[in-house]
Amino acid sequence: MDSFFVIDGNGERRAEISHVLMESGGHAEPFETIEEFLTFTSNEGTALISDEDGAATRLCEKMRDNPRLVPVVGYALSPDIGQVVAAMQAGAVSYLGWPFTRAALTDEVARIAPLVQRTLSERRRRAHASALLAGLTAREREVLVSLTTLGTNKAIAKELDISPRTVEKYRAAILVRLGVENSAQAIRIAVEGGAFDAEQPVGLPSRSTRRGSVGDVIG
Repeated sequence: MDSFFVIDGNGERRAEISHVLMESGGHAEPFETIEEFLTFTSNEGTALISDEDGAATRLCEKMRDNPRLVPVVGYALSPDIGQVVAAMQAGAVSYLGWPFTRAALTDEVARIAPLVQRTLSERRRRAHASALLAGLTAREREVLVSLTTLGTNKAIAKELDISPRTVEKYRAAILVRLGVENSAQAIRIAVEGGAFDAEQPVGLPSRSTRRGSVGDVIG
């Protein structure tokens, strides 16, 4: 098994899950709160979080624009469908019912691994692009968006009621701020960072919660 960040306000359960993960050959880093986890520097692993009071959803939202994005798996005692859907829509990659078995956790991690590998790098690129866009001024962002929709300095200048020379200066500043060499690369960052629409990333395809069987139950 890989590394896990176990986020749970219940110390006894947090210690139990961490112990089982390490016994299964994995590595576990326990955290009492989301805030404590977010101060941790590693981004190699999976966040396994107790979804008390929508904690899984809050964690996904806090990490949405963070390049240090990690996969999130929520768990809860007898979760209702709305709770699961909210977490998955926010970005969680899976959800388990508590108590779950060691085998159920291992199988679920194996199941989602290929999907996580395909999507995590894309999410990190989007988060990085969003962080770069946040460093632009409002006018620079307008020029960048207009660059795609209008194309030429003259058309952009007319739309924004500024001179073509001013547009050129803004374009040069945008390249510097984004750390790119040309307008095509700047436009790619704008697209990846969501500069052209207000839609937020959604979670991976949902899956019904899984409950453990008697025998090898954690909890």
